[in-house]
Amino acid sequence: MTAIDVQSPPSVRPWWMENAGCQGKPRLFFPPPGERPAARDRRETRARKICLECNVLLQCQDYARTQRELGFWGGESEIERAEAGFAPTTPVIGLRRHRTAANG
Repeated sequence: MTAIDVQSPPSVRPWWMENAGCQGKPRLFFPPPGERPAARDRRETRARKICLECNVLLQCQDYARTQRELGFWGGESEIERAEAGFAPTTPVIGLRRHRTAANG
């Protein structure tokens, strides 16, 4: 019996992801189930600080918008992307409440 040399497929991730400041911090950029609004605001504030210092901010933001991503990407939440005309393909929970609070 001969051993088969199995190699992993090449990465399909964009180059900029390897250089992103958010590496290893998924809990900060993706909400846990049932996250409350105040906790979300605190988490997104910390995430935004990392994004604003990131060298690939614009590439990340463009990717999130074109791919209609959920979570916090490129300095924007999915609610902010939806309001900019780049809504995710799944409903954004809290969008109506967010708009009402912002307009009130």
